[in-house]
Amino acid sequence: MNLDLPWLALGSFASGFGSLYLLAQLQAHWDKPGARWFVATIVTQTVWCFSYGAALLVFDPTLRLALEMVSWLGIIWIGFCFLSFALGYTGRTNVLESGWYRGVAVLPLVETALVVTNPLHTVVWQGFRVVPAAGSAGADYAVLPVGLLTIIVAMLFVSFGTLLVFDTVVSYGPLYRREALAVGLSPIPPGAAVLLWAGGIGPVPAVNLTPLLFLPHVALDLYAFVHSDMFEFHPATRRAGERAAIHDIATPVAIVDEQGRVVNLNAAAEQMLAVDKHEALTEPLNDFLGGDDIATDGGSSRVSIEADGRHREYKVQQTALRDETGTQLGYTVVFQDITDEIRRERRLEVLNRFLRHNVRNESVVIQARSELLATELDGDHADYAATIEQSVGRLVDSGQKARTLAEAGAGGATPEPVVLADLATEVVETARDEYDGSVTVEIPDDLRLTTQPALLKILLTNLVENALQHVPDAVVTVGAKVKGDDVVLTVSDDGPGVPEHELGVLERGRETDLNHGSGIGLWLVRWTATTLEGDLDFDTSDGTTVTVRLPRERTAAEAR
Repeated sequence: MNLDLPWLALGSFASGFGSLYLLAQLQAHWDKPGARWFVATIVTQTVWCFSYGAALLVFDPTLRLALEMVSWLGIIWIGFCFLSFALGYTGRTNVLESGWYRGVAVLPLVETALVVTNPLHTVVWQGFRVVPAAGSAGADYAVLPVGLLTIIVAMLFVSFGTLLVFDTVVSYGPLYRREALAVGLSPIPPGAAVLLWAGGIGPVPAVNLTPLLFLPHVALDLYAFVHSDMFEFHPATRRAGERAAIHDIATPVAIVDEQGRVVNLNAAAEQMLAVDKHEALTEPLNDFLGGDDIATDGGSSRVSIEADGRHREYKVQQTALRDETGTQLGYTVVFQDITDEIRRERRLEVLNRFLRHNVRNESVVIQARSELLATELDGDHADYAATIEQSVGRLVDSGQKARTLAEAGAGGATPEPVVLADLATEVVETARDEYDGSVTVEIPDDLRLTTQPALLKILLTNLVENALQHVPDAVVTVGAKVKGDDVVLTVSDDGPGVPEHELGVLERGRETDLNHGSGIGLWLVRWTATTLEGDLDFDTSDGTTVTVRLPRERTAAEAR
């Protein structure tokens, strides 16, 4: 044994200690995707560096050959471990856990067996002998085709893994561009050293310089994975999110090209169409829709699909797929199941029709008879009849409000310019004819907004009527002003204020058996304000001031 520590051995040991330091720094990330395979890669690298450093000090042929075999095992397994790390780190666990990839693991196992048993068959190398080289114990032997193939396979594993990491990390954008460059460059020094050594090229052909060149590899990995926390924000999250956004969601999604031919289907779409994805590929999507064709134009439509004996209605929304240059490649077609929604709408239509006709007609009859009784009877009986008349009148009025809202909402009116002062004056004059109290309009004559007039009229009417109905001889002020891009509309009265339980119901957005409002007026206010994209606020500190903040300009798309 040569007791003088040569610089080549020192370099190998330095790479080994650097690898150990990298392992220590990554300990907190060992549970992250791909991290355990990265640890296996660095462990293999560490063993390789220390064993080869020791080999450079050993001139005994048997021991030197055993240590040389460890270096070969390092070449074999470092490539497979690095590729496995790349698959896990970039979120390709489905490949990593697949049966065919487990089959790939047979390659390094076979290569390991060949290296360990090479003295018996000499198919990996032959003519091994120890030679002095640069003050170290070098090794001179001929690498045979099987050995060269072993090295090439290992380098291909490293190359594929590097491409996966480089491509995926770069897709994050500028956040990790420098780190991705570091990952892409880190395998180059040791990889080049392996290839040069295998070809017998270099300043010291009898010495494998790969362990020495692991030093820049470790430095680049430290920069990428420790300094920049690349294990903290890993691409596996993005890939899993992309997969969940299409493949794992319950909503059917189809990817089609510009001609409407199927490129991909998620599991929900396969179930909806009752077709296997592989059978549907390259076929027109319309062939599976049962006669309700959709136009591949990026728009929306509705289709009826019957699968497994079930009839379902779907709203179809298409989104254009474009590459980074803006070239259109096809469409993402999303099918939203609206069967239950349509059934609810139809039930509500029947119920609404029943309430509008049957209940309203019967209520009018009761109201007329009670009014007649009130004029014919005396004393308490006349009061009873008057009470019935008033109650039925309120019921009829609520029904009319509900009908008004239903008709206004169903119209889908296009926004148009409205002179707010004129609209408010019209509402106030109508209210004055029906209620006591005084109403003042304080709105600039030139204040205009683009909105849906019918809904705005319902909103304003119910605010004014609510104040006049519940406050005897109320003094009501209707005002408005422009604030930024909005119009702030206020209706104030001098009454006791809207009860807290009424406001609480509106804030919750629903009623219960124990918590409910006394009428439909405030609900009309809330619904119309929401539909008009307005913000609603109640101030009951001094009377009641209702503030509605409305956008001054609404487009037809916003109204829809």
